[in-house]
Amino acid sequence: MKHICPHCGKPSFTPVQKALCGGLSSSGKPCQECGVRCVNGKASLIVNSVLRLIAFIMVIVVYFVHTNLMQVLIFGVGPLVAAYILGFLFDMFFGKLVEAIKRV
Repeated sequence: MKHICPHCGKPSFTPVQKALCGGLSSSGKPCQECGVRCVNGKASLIVNSVLRLIAFIMVIVVYFVHTNLMQVLIFGVGPLVAAYILGFLFDMFFGKLVEAIKRV
């Protein structure tokens, strides 16, 4: 299953390549067909921002609620890792690719 390049319209990105394209502020990955650099769009930015905000709030709450250091590490690091993985999965399968604004 390949994702379509927004410039040439040909399927040229695997899900992992698509997820590793980066956000709107990155230079992106070049399309294998036309060479235009592509990045993940605004939906990816919004989803990743919300996920990381929720993870940050959970870490702050866990820090003040739990007293055991091991619980703080498990329940504090867990949401951060989950937010990163869920954002990566969103980029792989649901987000749209757009042409990169930043040129290299």
